[in-house]
Amino acid sequence: MKKKKYNVINITALTLLPIFGILGTIVYALKNGVVWQEPCLLITFWIITGLGITVGYHRLFSHCSFTAHPMLDWILAIFGAAALENSALQWCSNHRSHHKHLDTDKDPYSITKGFFHAHIGWIFENKPFPINKVNDLQKKPALIFQHKYYYFLFTIFGIGLPVLLGLIWGRPLGALFWGVLLRITLVHHFTYFINSLCHYIGSKPYNFQCTSRDSWYVAFLTFGEGFHNYHHKFQWDYRNGVRWFHFDPSKWVIWFLSKIGLAKELKKASYIQIMKAKSKNTWNQIQASLDKVPKQISNSYNNKLYNIKEKIQSIEKSWLALDKEMMSGIVGQNMPAKTKKIIQEKRKNLQTEYIAHLHSLSLILITLQNNSY
Repeated sequence: MKKKKYNVINITALTLLPIFGILGTIVYALKNGVVWQEPCLLITFWIITGLGITVGYHRLFSHCSFTAHPMLDWILAIFGAAALENSALQWCSNHRSHHKHLDTDKDPYSITKGFFHAHIGWIFENKPFPINKVNDLQKKPALIFQHKYYYFLFTIFGIGLPVLLGLIWGRPLGALFWGVLLRITLVHHFTYFINSLCHYIGSKPYNFQCTSRDSWYVAFLTFGEGFHNYHHKFQWDYRNGVRWFHFDPSKWVIWFLSKIGLAKELKKASYIQIMKAKSKNTWNQIQASLDKVPKQISNSYNNKLYNIKEKIQSIEKSWLALDKEMMSGIVGQNMPAKTKKIIQEKRKNLQTEYIAHLHSLSLILITLQNNSY
């Protein structure tokens, strides 16, 4: 018997969910009105289950970007189960394959197969997704338990709890529409946007050769997951949005958890690592552009580029030397406050110089790309 190409159960479930979630909620609201508890229930469970995916499944379990207290493992495993996006072990196995085999046939949700495939089409396919490369996670009792009783946990916390709350104010059906069906629809498709939209539109400041992109507006829908080009460059960083003004609630939640003892060993890329990635990316783009221009023009840029490169390398060496000096002072606990202040001032100066040279590279790149030479 020929194996079916598509999983009928997944197609049916993921088609009916948004129909009942969106249209059902609208019809119910038109017939029965809306009480304030219902949108509050939607928002609360959207945040809880959404963070269960971004903080738990993604940044903690998939990328080990921080270390969690065992109690936090259990909390995030339960929140993640209520999102109905598969068990943590299965989710993380798929996601680690995505990073390891990005944009290849082994990438479960490769954008190279089209937007629809990356968004939801890959879930419709009737093919096995074996659980691999998660031996570290299989040592966590919370994840073993969640994987074994995944549907039970979803039923209790993803359906039963919202409906029970709705029963308290006398509208369990409203709670089912708002807190379950509509909420799951939103959590699903906002998560899917990370696999599709964040590989389709946006900028590539850290690696122009891969499909991942930074889209600040997607961050507003995905608890900060929109800075995807950065994430693919520094997947072990607990942050996606590295600037203070980047909207990244998942980062803020992890930082807060570290302050109350539920998270520790938060991993993050240093300033110089980030700047080196940016300058290298811009440099590689310039080299690719120079290959397309007349040799005479290419040669005229080479001397200028060589000087900028030398200055950048000098700044990087000076920065690393300051880091060593600061670290030795911290370890020895004998660095005077005045010396720390001097080092900080030197860092600021180096930072200003580095940004200036990076701007120079960017201008050269823009000139070459616009054929303005």
